Amino acid sequence: MSAEVWLKKVKFLLVLLVGLLPAAPIKNRLLTMLGHQIHPTAKIDPIILYKVLRIEIGARTHIWSGNLFKNLRGIRIGADGTMMRWNRVTAIPSFRRTGGADPETVGILSLGDQVLVTKGHALDCSGGFIMADWSAIAGRETLVYSHSYDPSTHELACAPTRIGVNAFIAARTTVAAGATLPDRSVLAMGGVLMPGATKTDTLYGGVPAKPVRDISDWKMMSDRTVQRPPIQA
Repeated sequence: MSAEVWLKKVKFLLVLLVGLLPAAPIKNRLLTMLGHQIHPTAKIDPIILYKVLRIEIGARTHIWSGNLFKNLRGIRIGADGTMMRWNRVTAIPSFRRTGGADPETVGILSLGDQVLVTKGHALDCSGGFIMADWSAIAGRETLVYSHSYDPSTHELACAPTRIGVNAFIAARTTVAAGATLPDRSVLAMGGVLMPGATKTDTLYGGVPAKPVRDISDWKMMSDRTVQRPPIQA
């Protein structure tokens, strides 16, 4: 084993151990000392960081305990974000060595400012998963894919999957590899979003998801005061 490989393994182990520590300023400083970029005001509860090459966490972002991040080329989370518990964020590393992968997104989780991810979701970042500012994954048990299998060719492929600005995914939905939920749009509960959606300000629903109605008059499309909605009075 070369010295470079040995040092890389040691760094992975140290990041894994630091990730398990309770949220504290010293935890942020330790991760920064190990080559990552963690804002001093970020709060990172005990999480599993297994073979993550690069981590960037913005101001006031809170990652709750119990999340798993595995085999990622990078984690990029902007300011004022929230990721709740029991999410699995993973990637297949071998896609980084294929010519068909997008070199900018392969193996990357990228969340913008004011992004919300609730509990118990599975996010595949093999081809890259990008959530724009003020977007959200709500409820539980949503499956996001950025790689796929084609039985006609017996091959695996990957493509970046995207959630647009102020777009919202409801519970128990599936987002296929290469799909984009357009800006200011909603994927209804149980929907399966395939590549090809282009209409903004639209409610999508069904299997596969189709445009249901225009939602440009919905308050969530313009409200920028709070990340999570208030409880009805």
